[in-house]
Amino acid sequence: MDNKTFLREMAKHAQRNTSSTKREASNQKKVHVKFIKEASIFDQIDVESLALFREMMADRYRSLYEEE
Repeated sequence: MDNKTFLREMAKHAQRNTSSTKREASNQKKVHVKFIKEASIFDQIDVESLALFREMMADRYRSLYEEE
C-alpha cells in the first residue's frame, strides 16, 4: 500500500470513527410513547347484577335437583 492510499484509508477510518454532532442529530429518531390507564376488570363488574345472576342460577339448578 503506497503512502497516498494509506492516507486515504486513514481519512476514511477517521471520518467513520469521529462523532459529528450534526450526523448524530440526523440519526436520532423521536418516539412518542403514550400510556393509557385502563380501568381494572374488577371496576367494570356490577356486583348487584352478579348477585342476581347467582341467585337465578341457584334457583334454576336447585329446582332441577328437587324434581329428581
